[in-house]
Amino acid sequence: MKAILLASVLALAAASAAIAPTQAATTIIKTNDHMHMKNHCRAKVVTHWRHHHKVVEKVKVCG
Repeated sequence: MKAILLASVLALAAASAAIAPTQAATTIIKTNDHMHMKNHCRAKVVTHWRHHHKVVEKVKVCG
């Protein structure tokens, strides 16, 4: 009897753990002014090396 009860509790825990991430991935948040949202963009300075020369670029980052 104890084994059946323990097995059912473990099965329930496993099922709820499998369902929770899928429900979280499909959550959609709607706002009243979704058509009027503004992209918050900024300039980011990126420094890297290209063909043994140091290159400094300004990159537009939105998000």
